[in-house]
Amino acid sequence: MKEINEEPDNSKPDTRRQKPSIRKRRWLWAGGIVAAIFVLFVVLVTLVNTNPYLGAEGADWLRGIIGDKAVAGLEMLVFQVQDDLQKLKYSLGMGNPAGDYGAFPTSTAIPTLALKTNTPYHPPGTMTPTMTGTLEPTPTATVPWQPATVPPLSMAKNEGVWIPYIQNALGQTVAYKTFVQPDPSRPYTLVTIVAIDLTQTRLHYVLGAIDPTLPGEPPHSGKMNLADRAANILLAEFNGGFQARHGQFGAMANGSQALPPRDGLGTVAIYQNGDVRLGEWGTDLFLSADMTAFRQNGPLVIRKGQINSQIYNNSPQDWGYTVIDVSPTVRSGIGLSQDNQTLYYFCGPSLTMEALAKSMQAAGAYNAIQLDINNYWVLFVKITPSGSKLTAEPLLPRLMVDGVERYLTQSPRDFFYITGLNNK
Repeated sequence: MKEINEEPDNSKPDTRRQKPSIRKRRWLWAGGIVAAIFVLFVVLVTLVNTNPYLGAEGADWLRGIIGDKAVAGLEMLVFQVQDDLQKLKYSLGMGNPAGDYGAFPTSTAIPTLALKTNTPYHPPGTMTPTMTGTLEPTPTATVPWQPATVPPLSMAKNEGVWIPYIQNALGQTVAYKTFVQPDPSRPYTLVTIVAIDLTQTRLHYVLGAIDPTLPGEPPHSGKMNLADRAANILLAEFNGGFQARHGQFGAMANGSQALPPRDGLGTVAIYQNGDVRLGEWGTDLFLSADMTAFRQNGPLVIRKGQINSQIYNNSPQDWGYTVIDVSPTVRSGIGLSQDNQTLYYFCGPSLTMEALAKSMQAAGAYNAIQLDINNYWVLFVKITPSGSKLTAEPLLPRLMVDGVERYLTQSPRDFFYITGLNNK
């Protein structure tokens, strides 16, 4: 029998061997991508909790790679995990809202301060109405200014009780602080409120050296007026709003416009005589020769004492690509009383927009807007002299841990600050 030797034909691919190999490589690629996303997610969660500055910088870096919308979605997942961990912690009895964030020593050790409703302050030398309706010179010893009473939103002890927080050079209390607990499902969502007397202080706004600005525009100084950066003059500083890329919301300081205002948006405005107004641009507020500064940051959260239904609208046109507004995260905001004499600052962890809005309404804000959000960007500091140096003391020392003195030098992001009126 003849032996036949057949050589394999290599001219055609062996599909039986290659197809499984291709599928395997595809699965490996898919698995690698999923693993990379998971690792990135874990890194972000860790950074947000342990190093807020690196977490914020990492988010900005990612925006340049995968876009604002994708980062906003990733942030929402990060903050949802944080919130779930907080819920677990409190369900096990391991949490103390006041102790966790340091606004107050504990929820049961807040100094009691019996306050009446808003009492008008009449400086010495003015005329004060008497019980009979006549006017008499105001005596030197006057009734100190007090914020309006805040109704409690929960059963937390001492909720809504104001305690003295900031004093001016004359020793007068020009700012008080308190807290409310607006979210029954989240006992750790304490909102700290600072009420500032605008009859004894002045609000200022500074454009950041880098943001907000339009592409191609020269940088701003990012610094406050040097004369204001002095002991017993500078009293407090706090964060501005979103970056320009998150909504192109209008901003102007010292008459220099960084971004044009947009109609229909909530706006805080400052005037040459020191007056502060807060309302809707194009309806309540318009550009005028005596307006020195303004800042927009989305629609009004509180309009004429009522919660704006737009807080439930997650349109990027309204809020920009940040975190979806129903998601719990660190948030801040600013409000103004109906008589424009009390400025409110709000901040707290694990806040939804609804919880922030309820807090603003309870405090007595007639109009209010949200400011910046997320850990690191939310910052309020009280300024106290320490020898020849100014010291920035954070309102929430266990939450506001990075860059607490950022506004004392040159800030890349915009901010507000408060000075004592008696020193101007």
